[in-house]
Amino acid sequence: SNSTISRGELFLFWSVSKAPVLIALIAGEAATVIETVPDEAIVGRAMTILRAIFGFQTVPQPSKHRVTRWRGDPWALGSYSYVAAGSSGSDYDDLARPVAPQNASGAHPRLFFAGEHTIRNYPATVHGALLSGLREAGRISDQFLGPPYSKDTTVNVTTPAQ
Repeated sequence: SNSTISRGELFLFWSVSKAPVLIALIAGEAATVIETVPDEAIVGRAMTILRAIFGFQTVPQPSKHRVTRWRGDPWALGSYSYVAAGSSGSDYDDLARPVAPQNASGAHPRLFFAGEHTIRNYPATVHGALLSGLREAGRISDQFLGPPYSKDTTVNVTTPAQ
């Protein structure tokens, strides 16, 4: 039905603090349909919704706009992670687990995974992707330099001979 198709159309607006920026989200079938709509029509629809909520005089026309098309982006293909029916947060932990060579006993991991799909507490978010990157950088650093708070805090420093 028409209501099913439009269900995810401009369903959430975010105001960016300390900047005159408003972000609108589109999801579901509405995101597929809207990929073919010109930018000006999308902005016009957003303005209609905002003016219906706040009043025509209260909502000025934007000075600039940018419409992203994640579905058409070859790297995103319109996707973000979510916990599917029958799944749990532990699935995010599984996706984040580093991989070591299979036939090498005690080998250190060589392949690490970061991204919004690997962080249980902040999935499907940019800050989750950032935090997971920091997590993996820490794992790699610990592997090569040792944990920063280990019992052995001896530092071997060599100075050039003079």
